[in-house]
Amino acid sequence: MKKRLFTMLLALAIVFTMSFASVPAFAASAEGIAISTPEDLKAMENNPSGSYYLANDIEVPANLTLFTSYNNPFTGTLDGNGHAIKGYTYISNGEWNDNIALFAYAKNATFKNLKMTNVNISLNQAGTVAALVAASENCKFTDISVYGKITGKWLRQAAGVVAYSYEGGTLTGCKNTADITVTDATEGSSAAGVAGFIGTEGSMKNCSNTGNISISGNIEEDGFSAAGVANFIGKTTSCKNSGAITVSATGNGQMIEACTAAGVAGEVETAVSCSNTGKVSMNATISAVEPHKVGGVFGYVSKSASKCYNKGAVSYSGSSYRGVYAGGLAARAIKVSQSYNKGAVTVKMLSTKRADENKAGGLCGMVTDMRYCYNTGSITVTGVAFVGGIAGYADPWDNKVVSNYNTGKIKASTKGTFKGQVIGGYEGAEVVRTRNIYDNYYTGSGKAYGAASVTWKDWVAKATKVSSISESKCPKLSSKYWTYSSKYKRMILKNNKEK
Repeated sequence: MKKRLFTMLLALAIVFTMSFASVPAFAASAEGIAISTPEDLKAMENNPSGSYYLANDIEVPANLTLFTSYNNPFTGTLDGNGHAIKGYTYISNGEWNDNIALFAYAKNATFKNLKMTNVNISLNQAGTVAALVAASENCKFTDISVYGKITGKWLRQAAGVVAYSYEGGTLTGCKNTADITVTDATEGSSAAGVAGFIGTEGSMKNCSNTGNISISGNIEEDGFSAAGVANFIGKTTSCKNSGAITVSATGNGQMIEACTAAGVAGEVETAVSCSNTGKVSMNATISAVEPHKVGGVFGYVSKSASKCYNKGAVSYSGSSYRGVYAGGLAARAIKVSQSYNKGAVTVKMLSTKRADENKAGGLCGMVTDMRYCYNTGSITVTGVAFVGGIAGYADPWDNKVVSNYNTGKIKASTKGTFKGQVIGGYEGAEVVRTRNIYDNYYTGSGKAYGAASVTWKDWVAKATKVSSISESKCPKLSSKYWTYSSKYKRMILKNNKEK
């Protein structure tokens, strides 16, 4: 009897186990209201604060936009549950379209685990455009992927996942593979792979772009901006780009804002472990009121960047009254540390007479503080400029440019150019009698520094020419940050191993 009872209990246990094992994964992990059809998706507008999940892949009708009123945004949660919204299409030849995306407005909302495949957005003129959300406020995006293409004339802001955020927001694990092309761009137009303008309160982590991002047009006042991951963001961590980034601009105005092209972010406050392998290029023949910015990873770093690298080619061609800043890592940066560049930097000025307006460097065009960084990429400049192996120009003052090296070849022969194997030019010194640019190394021929604004011997920058970047030849490259690589036959960074 006991044996028979045990057998029956064992059989029941097996049945229950098999039953629970057969339950679909989404039913166990997702919560809220199931979305199975396009009609279910549209019904979300009746309950903006609801929690929803996709029960299966959904194909939506053309030109669908939900939550089109700023006063009635989506404030809930949409969990894609690993499923896809397939074939999102929005095509219009109208004179003006604004806030074009699956969700026009979202506030304090959460989007996660969602794919948007075969996206096809084609517009004549539009304001804010994206595949998922056009305009947001303090929203959270996690594991969102966008595939397809976004094209249009005269688009003001275009991006893959979200175009604009009023008060920051966070993006984690988001990916864009869609090509984004803006032609006949209007004043201040921008294009970015993952997100457009997120603001200083926003942050991105583990986001990436593989799509080609391109913007072109004629400018009268405001310049263009294109970036692989985001145009303006507070913080980026472990973000990367491999798509081609292209800016083309013409214009005859006299008070035109400058253009920016960057692999990861056009402007960022702080960045950690970000990288670019895509080609970043700009062709701009306009008289901007400030220098254009072309950077392999960043256009402008307003606070700090660390443990980043670039392997993509960076190029600029054109003319501008205020010139250009170009760098393999960043066009301009306040602080850079433990970073490197392997990409070629090429600048061709069609017409310029002032070297101080053009700054090109292996890592940065213009830098304030740089430590434990190196460049192996070539720098080629046509036209007068400040050209340097690690930076075109440095203004440390109370900061330092120390423990860096350059092995990249520099080609810049135009009369009036200041060329340095380490830095093209520098200025500033600490109030105490110590140099603030020191312990730097280089392997090429020529001067270490092209020009300096200080002449007092105790303050003049020093650098050492060596036959190789090794421990014995470069004793000031501390073992705390550096290690010798038998693969590359030179020192590399311990905490940012060269790839």
